Amino acid sequence: MVALSLLIVIAASLIQLSTAGPSDCKKLQPKKIDLKSQAFSGKWYLLRWATQYEPYRKEFGHLDNAYFLNSPVVRMNKTLMKGYMRVGDECISEIEAYRLSNNGMDFTCEAKPFMVFRILNTKIRTSLLFHMQEKREGRIFHTISLYGRNPIAMENELKIFDDQVQCVGMKSDKIVVPPRLKAECSPQDTVEAIK
Repeated sequence: MVALSLLIVIAASLIQLSTAGPSDCKKLQPKKIDLKSQAFSGKWYLLRWATQYEPYRKEFGHLDNAYFLNSPVVRMNKTLMKGYMRVGDECISEIEAYRLSNNGMDFTCEAKPFMVFRILNTKIRTSLLFHMQEKREGRIFHTISLYGRNPIAMENELKIFDDQVQCVGMKSDKIVVPPRLKAECSPQDTVEAIK
């Protein structure tokens, strides 16, 4: 009986180790966001992303290119992010409102309060690294997304992104890189997504 209990404890420990990030991983701390700063506003290109939530991989895995326009609303302590995505020959747009926490570090989606993200402090002014956590089906799912002012990622941005993907326990096969084979969507040519 003791041997069975020991085997269960060992198996549980191995499962926990296999789903956690590497022990030598250096998780980046969240960056405090000032909505008044122009550094956060404007156009940001999606450079790559990785998620543990498989329905996202099915829904967004076929994007050709994407970007969002960020418009902070300081007096309401939130930001509006309007995303533009090319899916096949169609251009789709979608807008979400995110409320900034009082500590300036957590954004909560107003329409989906189970979705919270932080912008990690990469110390690179031309990129944003989002770490989104969603509570679904009784567990936490992580999504890491890299955005840049330029549609082409720099090597140091990619290294930081890859490290953070591993830190939350994902393997490199979860990374999706939009191919950018077609022209990006212009706001006047998009169809608003229906939620």
